[in-house]
Amino acid sequence: MQSLTNISLKAIVKKQVKWKAKLNISALSSLVIVQIIFGVLKSSSGSASSGYGHGNLDVRFSIYSLDTFLIVSAIWAFIVALLFTTKAYRVDDLSVISSRTSSAIANIFVMIMYSFIAVIIIISTYYLQVLGILLVEKESFVKEGLFISPSTFILCFSSICLFGAIGLLFGTSFKGPLVIKIFLSTFMVFSFIYIFMAPNIIPLMMLPNLVISVLCLLVATLFFSLTIWIANKSEVSRK
Repeated sequence: MQSLTNISLKAIVKKQVKWKAKLNISALSSLVIVQIIFGVLKSSSGSASSGYGHGNLDVRFSIYSLDTFLIVSAIWAFIVALLFTTKAYRVDDLSVISSRTSSAIANIFVMIMYSFIAVIIIISTYYLQVLGILLVEKESFVKEGLFISPSTFILCFSSICLFGAIGLLFGTSFKGPLVIKIFLSTFMVFSFIYIFMAPNIIPLMMLPNLVISVLCLLVATLFFSLTIWIANKSEVSRK
């Protein structure tokens, strides 16, 4: 019989990542379904629309972008990451040799993998939406900016990773010591209030995509590190 003492952490995490990635593949299927639904619902109006008329002339502009798909994916990442930390998902860890620390690290790797796949799903759904509009709509369609730049790809990936990191940290914090629960809960609540109410958030959003991506990845890395630290503290306190 093997134990945690004679198996390296790297081997444990690797086994858990493979197990969790296969076990929770249905989460990606749900994202595909939700993205298609939103793509169909937004096909008539796009992410934004405007128009004007004069006499017999009626002109309407609709802009189609990745915004809606990205928002849906970010919410999906937060929910999936939160579910990874629930008791029902932790029971699955019993299928392989694991600890709370190794499970937290495995969850992070799976979340990063899923975030990358989610970006591919976003872009694929976007192109399917554009293709559907080209086949169905009879009005003129200006195909400008259809190519997804690498900076946009990285921005989508980093944003989804950030929300996944928030979900993992939020879920893991409730399994740590009481002081951590109170501190992180208070910190995250005030952070969300500040983000949505701060007057300087608009200039921040106007920064170049790569700058925003780096900021998101730095914050996500911090949250991932805190998740591992809390899981390790919970492991020690449990012992």
